[in-house]
Amino acid sequence: MYLCYVDESGDTGRNGSRHLLLGAAALFEGRWWNAQQELSAVITKHFPTPPRPQEIHCTDVRRGKHEFSRLPRAQRPQLLADACAAVTSMLDTELRLFTVIIDKGYWFARNPGKTGNELYEDAFEQLVSRFDLYLRRRHAEGQPSKGIMIVDPCSTALTAALKAALRRFQAAGTRWANVYNVVETVVFLESHESPGLQMADVCSYATWRLVEFGDSSLATQIASAFDREPLTGLKNPGKWHGVKYFGNDAVVQARIRATWP
Repeated sequence: MYLCYVDESGDTGRNGSRHLLLGAAALFEGRWWNAQQELSAVITKHFPTPPRPQEIHCTDVRRGKHEFSRLPRAQRPQLLADACAAVTSMLDTELRLFTVIIDKGYWFARNPGKTGNELYEDAFEQLVSRFDLYLRRRHAEGQPSKGIMIVDPCSTALTAALKAALRRFQAAGTRWANVYNVVETVVFLESHESPGLQMADVCSYATWRLVEFGDSSLATQIASAFDREPLTGLKNPGKWHGVKYFGNDAVVQARIRATWP
């Protein structure tokens, strides 16, 4: 069983952030405790005496907010680097990352009359499809496994929409293929309750810094953990299935290509 934890950066409104970004960490069930221990070790390293933060929240770390205000500014990048190292310390069969990046202006122009919730559902459909594709590839490699989607709680309306969307994908498939391996409904957890959601936060924040600000310092540290077709594959060898950008900004496209060549 793979537990696919989902985090977001940006918002769904026509105004606000330029992008909506979903980041996901698909963690093999047998590694849940290891992930918990490794992230706890990062916190303990930087906060050797209590009280300690309950979780690693990358935005708060970088800005020095809440408990992280006690951390010297010069030390904050090292904590983020240690969190990235915890993500990449697992074998690629134990943890895979995914991100869907949508330029909201581009999307709304191509989908007149649609709402922000529909924008989020569109990104979620892409994420489910890519996660299921990874599970199908694992099946073809002789390691069959199912998956569950786990999301940090959002608005009541969007929570209901995600559950309905997943039921629809399971019954009729996505726009691209049937969904064979993603089971159950969407599960909602608070981020401090789950190491997987904290790893998804690392994924989404690192990618957000890359596309919004041109800061590749975190994305390059975790780039190898994103899902990719094997270089020896017969179909699309080396293709990055774990990274999808919807937009036409040449600068953003160049940043993504430089990180995932």
